[in-house]
Amino acid sequence: MRVAVFFYCAASLLLGHHATAMAAALSDPPTGLVNTNLIRTVDLQALPYVHEQLGVIVQNDHPTLAFTRYKLRIPQAKHARLAQIHVHERKSGAPLPLVHHQPLAEAAADADDPEVYEVRLRGAGLMPGEKLGLNIDLVFGAGSVRPSPAVAGQAADQVWAWADAALVTSDYATRKQKTVVKTRVARVERVDGALALAKGGTVTFGPYTNATAADGKREIGVHFVDNGAQMEAVTQRREYFVSQWADDLHVRDYYTVRNAGPQLDRFDKVRQVMTKHMHGRDNLIKALLVSVPADAREMYFVDQIGNVSTSAVAQAKLGGRKVLQLQPRYPLPGGWVYAWWHGYSVPLAQYLRRQGSRHHLRVPLIEPITATASLEARLSTKELAARNTAVTEYEMRVTLPEGASAVRLAASVGLSAELVRTKYYLDSVGRPVVVVRCHNMAPDMFGLAVVVSYDYGRLAVWIKPAVVAAWLLIAFGLASALSRVERGLAKKNKAKTE
Repeated sequence: MRVAVFFYCAASLLLGHHATAMAAALSDPPTGLVNTNLIRTVDLQALPYVHEQLGVIVQNDHPTLAFTRYKLRIPQAKHARLAQIHVHERKSGAPLPLVHHQPLAEAAADADDPEVYEVRLRGAGLMPGEKLGLNIDLVFGAGSVRPSPAVAGQAADQVWAWADAALVTSDYATRKQKTVVKTRVARVERVDGALALAKGGTVTFGPYTNATAADGKREIGVHFVDNGAQMEAVTQRREYFVSQWADDLHVRDYYTVRNAGPQLDRFDKVRQVMTKHMHGRDNLIKALLVSVPADAREMYFVDQIGNVSTSAVAQAKLGGRKVLQLQPRYPLPGGWVYAWWHGYSVPLAQYLRRQGSRHHLRVPLIEPITATASLEARLSTKELAARNTAVTEYEMRVTLPEGASAVRLAASVGLSAELVRTKYYLDSVGRPVVVVRCHNMAPDMFGLAVVVSYDYGRLAVWIKPAVVAAWLLIAFGLASALSRVERGLAKKNKAKTE
C-alpha cells in the first residue's frame, strides 16, 4: 500500500512539473529577440470591419541561439472580434504558418490573458545578428468601433470612436513603435492620447521610443464622422436543398440584423421629409441589397409576421447576377433588430457535376448583404459593393438527396463541418446534411466557393419512388380491405328488411 502511494505521489509531481513547464513555455518567451521597429496601421475605411497591419522588424540579439518561432499575443477583448489573421515575410511576401495555442487548464490563471499565436519562421530560423521583416495582417469584425455619442438625432452626423492600447502587446522588447489610424473621411472630431498628429483623415500616434509597460496600459483613440450605414448580422443561416428529381437547387437565407449606428432620440416624420431635401439622407436603414444569380426564380421575402411584398429585382445584371432589393416593414434606427428569411430556386445542373456515381456540388459559402440608408431606396450596384454588414455568427446547411453517401467537404480555407441527418415527408432513411459554422466571418470569405462531394448511385435514385409506391400500395390495400368489411348495423338492417 505504501509503495502504491509512493508511486502515485511521484507520478503526480512529474505530471505537475510537466504541466508547469508547458505553461511556462507559453507564458515565458525565450530572451534574445527584439522588435527594433513596429508600425501599426489601423484602416477604418471599410467599416464595420477594421483592418490592422503590424509591420515589425525583428532582430536576434542572442549571441549563439537561432530562433525558429515568433510569438504574437492578442488581448481577449480584441480576439473576441478577430475574423482573420495572416503573417507574411515583408521582403519576399511568402506566407508563414501560424499556430494558435489553446491555453492549458493548469495555465489558465486569468480569463483575461491574451491569446497566443506562434509564427513558424522559414528554414533554419533567425540566426544571431540577423533581422527579419514581418507583416501581420488582422481583420476585426463588428464592435471594433462604437457610436459616440450612443444616442443621436435623426439627421445628425454619425460620430464613431476607435480606441486601443497605446502600445502593441508583445513578448519582446520594442525599441520604437507608432500607430497610424486612417479614416475614409477627412473630418476627425477628437483625438485622445499623447504624441498625436492629425492630418486630414489620418492620425499618427508616436513614435514611442523604449516605452515601458506602464505606457502600454494607456489608451489612444480617434473620434471621426462617418455617415455611411453600418449593420451587424447577429446571426445568418444559409440553407441549400438539393433535389435530383426536380433538377432544382433551392436557396434560403435566414437573417437577424441590427443597425450598428447610434440610437435615435426620437422619430419625426416631418423632419424625415425635410432631411430628404436638405441632407439627402438620415440615420435609418431603408433597404437591404442582396446579389442573386441571374437565373434565380420563385423568389420570396418573409418575416415573422408573414409575406413582405416590398421587394424588387434589378433588371440590370451585375457580373452575371441580379440585385434583389428587400425593404423591411419599417425603417431601422440605430440599435433596432429585424429578422426575416428570403429564398429562391436555381437550376441544379449549373452547380452540380457528375462523375459516374460521384457528384460534386459547388456553391458559395456565404453571400454579402448591404444596408442602405438612402431616403429613396433605389437599386444600386455601387451600394451593393459597399458590403457594410459584418456577420458575427454564421451557419451553412447543405441538405443532400436521400440515399447520398460518402459525403466530403472541400474548401480553400479551413472549415470544420458536421454531418447530421434529417427527415422530410415520405423519407425512409433520412437525408444527410452538411453543417458548417463560423464565428466572425472575414470579408475574404464572401463569395468563397465550397464543394460538397457525395455518392449517389442508380439504386439510391429509386429510394424515394419506391417509398412513395409502397405507401400508395399500403393505402390502397387498407382501403380495399375496409371496403369489404360489412358493418354490424348495416348487416342487421339488411336482415330485418328481408
